[in-house]
Amino acid sequence: MHQSPAQLLKKYLNKKDISPREFSQLSGMPETEIQGIMEGELPITSLRAHHLAIALNTEVEMWLKGDRSQKNRRPKQPSLLGCD
Repeated sequence: MHQSPAQLLKKYLNKKDISPREFSQLSGMPETEIQGIMEGELPITSLRAHHLAIALNTEVEMWLKGDRSQKNRRPKQPSLLGCD
């Protein structure tokens, strides 16, 4: 089973004993973005995946695949216009 990017990021930060603020400085990503990813509120864009991969010495595709698999599990949200 694949872990979500939020789960993976939490796991990596816990394992390395790094706070979101410290990781923000290491990765060059804003702390609010780190928090948004960890809460599952922000999608993993190619730029975010790139930053995560470099900072954590992982593959970019790992982050992108995790995000795609999460999107497939989320229930479809109705559009504001009601034209689903």
